[in-house]
Amino acid sequence: MRNRRTRLAVASRRILALFLMMGAYAPLGASAAEAFPNRRITIVVPYGAGSSYDVLARLVGQKLGEQVGQQILIDSRLGAAGRIGMELAAKSPPDGYTLVTVGNSQVIVPSVYLSVPYDLRNMAAVAGIGTITNTLLVNPSVPAQTVAELVALAKANPGKLLFGSGGTGGITHLAGELFKSSTGIDIVHVPFKTGSLAVTAQISNELQINVVNLLTSLPHIQATRLRGLGVTGLKRSPYLPTMPTLDEQGVKGYDIQEFHTLVAPAGTPPAIVTRLNDEINKALASPQVKERMSQQTAETLTMTPDQTRTYILSEQEKYARIVKAVGIKPD
Repeated sequence: MRNRRTRLAVASRRILALFLMMGAYAPLGASAAEAFPNRRITIVVPYGAGSSYDVLARLVGQKLGEQVGQQILIDSRLGAAGRIGMELAAKSPPDGYTLVTVGNSQVIVPSVYLSVPYDLRNMAAVAGIGTITNTLLVNPSVPAQTVAELVALAKANPGKLLFGSGGTGGITHLAGELFKSSTGIDIVHVPFKTGSLAVTAQISNELQINVVNLLTSLPHIQATRLRGLGVTGLKRSPYLPTMPTLDEQGVKGYDIQEFHTLVAPAGTPPAIVTRLNDEINKALASPQVKERMSQQTAETLTMTPDQTRTYILSEQEKYARIVKAVGIKPD
């Protein structure tokens, strides 16, 4: 009998200890999210200061900082096609205090480089920021007022029209290659060290065709230095509402836009990701951020973490298909 009472007492103590442990650990995730953040958050931008990625990260970061009562540090880490900044962020502690901007370059890199120090499939997608559509531009000397007329001109003059880019394997190069393959025309790619150099060359009529984001192209279109034939998203831009999309003009499904999202290191707790997503979406909805986004010709990209992940991976798959079709070999 004594042994039985002893066993029951031991069992009771174990059950009580288990309940106490459950009580202690059950709210840990929630309380951790509630306490977050209690120090500075860093947003790594794998582009140079002053780029659209840097500007959008700063304006969202400023509002985010005001909301959570903590400093938001923007850390620009330019170099190696964004791999330097991405590696820094990917190897940071997964605690929500390091985020990194992911855009077109980051989803293209795995298809054009053999050595990539990050895997977007494993990183924690946090939120969207915005998109900036591109425009298909021609030099004013080109006798084409529409996409159909440009295609007809290119087909009548195979190999004679030049299209520029900010470098082989970049978004502007792949945008031109997709236009080329989608329409069956023969135009010649001319890579430049930067996109701005390609625009300068186009204004000088050293090349005839270019695909440039709206932030850069709009002043040149308005000053008639360049002629815009169409925007490259699937819907018209509110900043250039009279310009039809390439899809509207017969290049069906053509959709290449500059996009901006935020991700965190793999293993970042879901509760913290959710908190960050809520705060970032709140920032994007604020009148101040909307106004400053419009100054960058950007449209807000409000998504859940799951939607952000799906968006990023679908863009990565899209560019992988284009890279393969173009025949670019990873190096």
